[in-house]
Amino acid sequence: MSLLAGLPFGGVNPLGGGPELRIRELALDLSPLRAGGPLGLVLATRVLALLCIGLTSVGVVVQVYEQTRSSVQVGAVSLVLGAGLLLGFLVGGVLADRRDRRGLILVGSGWAVVTFAALSANAAADRPALWVVYVSGALFGFTEGVAETALTAVVPTFVSEEHIPATGALVTVTTTLGSIAGPMLGGVLIAGPGLATTFGLAAAGTALTTLLLTRLGPLPPTGAAPTDADVPPRGEAAPSDAGQPGVLESLREGLAFIRGSRVVAAVLVVDLCAALFATPTALYPQFAEERFGGGPELVGLLTTAPMIGAAVASLVSGWTGRTRHQWRVLCVTVAVWGLACLGFGLSPLLGFGLFFLALGGLADTFSEIMRRTLLMRHTPDPLQGRVSSLWLAQAMTAPALGGVLAGLGASAVGPSTAVAAGGALCVGALCLVALLYRQLWQETGESTVREGEGAQGVPAGDGGLGSNSEETAAT
Repeated sequence: MSLLAGLPFGGVNPLGGGPELRIRELALDLSPLRAGGPLGLVLATRVLALLCIGLTSVGVVVQVYEQTRSSVQVGAVSLVLGAGLLLGFLVGGVLADRRDRRGLILVGSGWAVVTFAALSANAAADRPALWVVYVSGALFGFTEGVAETALTAVVPTFVSEEHIPATGALVTVTTTLGSIAGPMLGGVLIAGPGLATTFGLAAAGTALTTLLLTRLGPLPPTGAAPTDADVPPRGEAAPSDAGQPGVLESLREGLAFIRGSRVVAAVLVVDLCAALFATPTALYPQFAEERFGGGPELVGLLTTAPMIGAAVASLVSGWTGRTRHQWRVLCVTVAVWGLACLGFGLSPLLGFGLFFLALGGLADTFSEIMRRTLLMRHTPDPLQGRVSSLWLAQAMTAPALGGVLAGLGASAVGPSTAVAAGGALCVGALCLVALLYRQLWQETGESTVREGEGAQGVPAGDGGLGSNSEETAAT
């Protein structure tokens, strides 16, 4: 089936199954917040936490470069932080399915206070020590990975089934807001009060988030640990650590669930297609110089363009909570992202290039909302931690690998051709995935884990990639 099927034509919007959306319905859906509960507190603290992390990330890059004048050292610090995050995601996924998630979130937030305070004291010293930055980065990355996994796992438990799509949009919006505002404010503070003050403000802000998060009640995982079934029973107390499998075995259980769930597996495969083949960020410096004849200021402009598209998407994301066909929307938006990369690579003028990057940022934001919604809806609570950790780990490592592939392509055929080819490969791979999972085109957004049914509506033939039984095609 064509990826463009289901787009709104005439007066009907097949994506949502109802009348064409009114302008007011495009506004961000705040109904999950109006319903009450701890979601508002979690989202507010998340914005503040991301703001503080943004201040610190910019500060670390500036400090390391000022001390070493080496981009290699800057890359090494990022690598250390990334390694800590990856390990934290994997370990955190197991812990979040076994222990009180509130405790994991508080530990991560509390350790961030210590880390940022140490960076502030180090930056204020007469001779700042570079090893402090490396050690702090590694430890912060690990604890942040654990806390982020626990937070991602616990968000679906705060809302009802009907509010999951809107909640996915709110999480994406807060992530975008914090990720954009943090680095921007960090640059201003570093140029003004300086590094020590910037790190100090990050520590103070994170201390406030930790204090606010103590208002959350206990958040233990519910349901029994999975065995061979796709979806384990819900509502039972999580078992104790005694007799439970080790970390690697628990991760294998998470992978087994992903392979057995056609929706979750499809979402991760689609995400992988976009990250591997359509990741032009690493080529911005070379692209700016060779294609548009610019310098560092143009690199900043290219970096900002997708963020503008993401901000616009956040403001008009209300429709995402009303569409019933999240899989269709995910496929279409990832296709738009790939086509935007193709257009950017072929753009003869800077204006066209910026337009396509902004369009790509808009499509990528909508696709992230769909990914979050589908993963939250189709993952049982006892597996939320591990599935979230594997998704976050992929989201961190796949773009890095995609950047390497883009760099290799640029060295062989030039940056423009490499970016355009990557966009085309993304669309081609997406078409293949959509064909292999074509039964999901009829997916209507109904949860497979919240209805309390024995097999939760998952047919016995739902074996994952390319399953094309008559049973699955009919669902």
